[in-house]
This record gives sequence, C-alpha cells and structure tokens, in this order.
Amino acid sequence: MRLSPPLAEPPGIAAAVAWLPPRRHTMADAMAQGRVDEQMAARLGYRQVAESADHSAPEMAVLAGQKALAEAGWDGEELGMVAHSWLYHQGHDFWSPPHYVAHQLGARNALPVGVQQTSNGCIAALEVAVTRMIADPAVDRALVTTADRFAAPGFDRWGSDFDVVYGDGATALLLDRAGGPYRLLSVASVSAPEFEILYRGDDPFSPAPRSHSSTISVRRSKLAFRASGDMLRFVATVRQSVKKAVLRALADAGLTPEDRRVRLLTLPRIGSGAQAELFKVPLEETGLRHAEVIDLGRDTGHLGAGDSIANLADLDAGNRLSPGEVALLLNVGNGFTWSCMAVRRE
Repeated sequence: MRLSPPLAEPPGIAAAVAWLPPRRHTMADAMAQGRVDEQMAARLGYRQVAESADHSAPEMAVLAGQKALAEAGWDGEELGMVAHSWLYHQGHDFWSPPHYVAHQLGARNALPVGVQQTSNGCIAALEVAVTRMIADPAVDRALVTTADRFAAPGFDRWGSDFDVVYGDGATALLLDRAGGPYRLLSVASVSAPEFEILYRGDDPFSPAPRSHSSTISVRRSKLAFRASGDMLRFVATVRQSVKKAVLRALADAGLTPEDRRVRLLTLPRIGSGAQAELFKVPLEETGLRHAEVIDLGRDTGHLGAGDSIANLADLDAGNRLSPGEVALLLNVGNGFTWSCMAVRRE
C-alpha cells in the first residue's frame, strides 16, 4: 500500500502503546506444573507471558486507548474512526467490542469498526483505518486497538498450540493526518488463503463455539495438516511470502535493502524455534544490510492481534530509532497473511 499520494504525506503516528497486565506466568512455573516439557520449552524460547487476572480483552483495549490518547494529548471526540481487532473471545458472544471501545473512550464522532484477521489483525486494522483516511478527507485522526485474553477454561495458553504461547494484553496506535513522532511510510501484505486449512484440519463445521472440544485445540488441526504431507510446501510459501512482504514494504516506502536508514526489523512474537525456521532464510535473502533483526516477545508471549503495535511501542519506549531512521515491523496471521510496515522516526 503506497500511502502518498493521494494523501499529501503518509500519515503520522502520534502514539503507539501497549497495555499489559502486571501478572506474569513464567516458563519455569509452567514446567513445574507439567504444562511444558524441557524440549518444548527450549523450542518456544519464552521466559514468561503476560496474564490478565481480571480485565477482559475490551477493557484492556480501553486502557491502551486511554494511554495512547493521553500520550498524544488528544480527546476521544477528535477521533474519526476506531478500528478494533482481536484473535479470541472478547467477553460476550453476540456483541460489538469496537463500539464498546469507542463508547468508553468518548469517541462519539468516530465510526467503530471490527477487524478480524487473526494474529495479523493489527496490520489489517491499520490498513482499514488508513484507507478510510484516504477516502474521507474529514477523518484526520484514527485509533487502532487490539486486545486478547487467552483465559481458561476455553483456552490453554501453554498447550493449545505447538509453536506459540499466548499472552494477554492490548495495544493502541493513533494515526494523524498532520504528522507525529513517527511516519507510516508503507504497509505491504501477502496472502496464501489455501493454507486456511492448517487451522481447520479435518474438523467439520460446527453450530456453535467449542463444539469439537471444551478447550480450543490448534494442535489437533495442525496435526491433521501435517498428516496431509503439505508441510514442505507451506514452509516454502511462508519464506517466499515473508521475503515478498519485506521487499514490497521497502519499495513502497521508496527504500532499498541497502539503505543505511533501515535500522531495525521486528519479528512477530511467536516461538523462537518457529521464528528461526520460517524467517531466518527469507530475511537473509532480502539483502538487508544494516537492519538488526530483533525479537521483543520473550517476556510477553504472542499478543494475539497486537504484536507489531506492541513492537513499535517497545521501540519507542527504548528510544531505539534516531530521527530519520526506519524500522520494519513484520507480522503474520493464520489464514495466511504476512504483512510488513515501514515506519520512520521523525
């Protein structure tokens, strides 16, 4: 997605924040409880994950939104759009969480929109918000939020998947047509929808949530996919798509892999074993010469739909970019879609 023109300039990012609950569930405790064995712990590579004792996902989204608005010095009434994204249950079965977020933030003039693209939700919601700003000149400011809580009994954060441990938390990102401390230069997305079956497996379509099992099991569908013999083709597609998304984001931002301004590339907060297997080769093939590849998820877990916004929030908190320098934020969601956004520190 080229962001200028029709915008006079690419939109600014006025704030990018993460709100994480204070409680942590450590890998050591999970191993002591028999939830993770030594081999799996080594493959996952997490030290601890964030765990919400009481806040629902939308409540955390509101806290993240309040934090972002306060950081930017904005009022909720200034927002023209609220795009909320999530991966898992939002606390009610038949209800609109984006409208709740907008209501609680006082975003009376905003259009609330829900965006579900699994773990790639933060990028998909960002694309929706930017597209609205392009289409409607009256929308000068927009908010993107994500939030997930992977609580029992419906979800086992340590055992529902093979290569991911799921952490609770929320993120918020503010877009401003007038600018901000960061500039969103480009967003590039690549999809391979034929691999939606990896998270569907052999299960028939069901009439209601959790009909197949009382706890969500990604492992069951992944085992069925592995038995199909299509895993090698999937891995090859991942690597091709990651390379394509990164190079396209660079090109759309007017950059090359050799550009010294491209200083950082952040990874989605999946297990470190999967990161190495799926991302190492294609990132080497991009020819990025000056970008440090960094992983910021070892103490949070995978934050559902919010990894890339959380990564930008961590870069900002750590003052990791100097003015004029660029970060690439790589993201992925099952289905499958791979995305990369290029962000410049102003």
